[in-house]
Amino acid sequence: MTIVFSDHAKKQNLRRNIPIDRIKCTLQNPDEILTSYRKRKLYRKAYSDRILEVVIIEERDIMIVITQYYLDI
Repeated sequence: MTIVFSDHAKKQNLRRNIPIDRIKCTLQNPDEILTSYRKRKLYRKAYSDRILEVVIIEERDIMIVITQYYLDI
């Protein structure tokens, strides 16, 4: 499946500085997938003491990343 980053995801990642490889790894091998509103999915993966959450929409063979962030735990 192809992974595409929305303009919003790109802008937010400039602030949050999350490695692209880590985002892709979360999408390819998540610890958890949750459904959200408006057909969005939340992919989560634990890294050391943090959990990365990546919000996506699937369209055919494309995963569109809406945003990504670390959860407060």
